[in-house]
Amino acid sequence: MAGIVEDGKYMFRVLFHPFDGFYDVKFLGKRSFTLATILMFLCGITGIMSYQYTGFILNYNPLFAMNSIAIFITTLFPFLLFMISNWSITTLFDGNGSIGDIYIVISYALIPKLIFDLLGILLSNVVTQEESALLTAFTAIGTVWFVFLLFCGLSVTHEYTALTNIVTLAASFVSAILIVFLSMLYFTLVGKVIGFVYAVFLELTKRW
Repeated sequence: MAGIVEDGKYMFRVLFHPFDGFYDVKFLGKRSFTLATILMFLCGITGIMSYQYTGFILNYNPLFAMNSIAIFITTLFPFLLFMISNWSITTLFDGNGSIGDIYIVISYALIPKLIFDLLGILLSNVVTQEESALLTAFTAIGTVWFVFLLFCGLSVTHEYTALTNIVTLAASFVSAILIVFLSMLYFTLVGKVIGFVYAVFLELTKRW
């Protein structure tokens, strides 16, 4: 328990000292996969809360069709997809970060986004329509902070220069698109094969 608390201090250290903080996380082992997983879980829960509890002025979601499991999965899917694509690309670019290191960086970088998103949900229930633009700008701070921490964390983890990190990030986004496209193509083909086999099976059972 004491170890988790100690690692938690380094987790929050990355917020204001990202390079030093992620250096300690990467090279001094000041990290906790338990805390990282909790942050990921909270991110999924925040997605559900945002869908349901955002103020009615800003909430256009069809609550009658709400599926908590689907929202949880779709909230976390982009982060997990980026983790896989970044790992695959940085392996080709001689990156020094493992997939576990990337998972830690993404999870720790999510802290400001979680905080601002939760505050945004609360404030959305008290703001007026005219103030909605200010609330959007407020919650965007958390997203920008997240992107900045992610950039710093990946630079430290893979031991990249800023330019190399930008190139690998761009390649990671392209890789993510390809992964989604190939996955959709694969499952579509599998579905067609299963449908064909099933149709043949039905035809044979009708004849015999």
